Amino acid sequence: MTLHAHGTFTVQLTPQPLADPNADSLLGRLAIAKEFQGDITGVSYGEMLSARSAVEGSAGYVAIERFTGTLHGRRGSFVLQHSGAMTRGAQQLTISVVPDSGTDELEGLTGTMNLQIADGVHAYDFIFTQATSHDTPP
Repeated sequence: MTLHAHGTFTVQLTPQPLADPNADSLLGRLAIAKEFQGDITGVSYGEMLSARSAVEGSAGYVAIERFTGTLHGRRGSFVLQHSGAMTRGAQQLTISVVPDSGTDELEGLTGTMNLQIADGVHAYDFIFTQATSHDTPP
């Protein structure tokens, strides 16, 4: 059965040095810290790598973050993988749960997350399913 979780989150992005100190200035690395409210409550931490292009409004990023907290009251953690691109201002973003990354009561979790930003408020819509213990192969 497909379920939904809705709410808001705050995010703090902190610039970090790249592994290569001579890397192109269009490349970037950021530490991610988020706090979720709503159907998902808890925190996530991760890293983002980004690249801007010489064309205004065109860029790309990838990120990995581990969430720890509760989803509809079920406690555990899971990892989200981001892949985003912007082509002259038109955005495309995919955020999905890394397979088999759910722990504790979130074991077997799969899903995708959509984000909306309006008036500086970050909101999420998480569409997910969760295997039960009898759905999980031995």
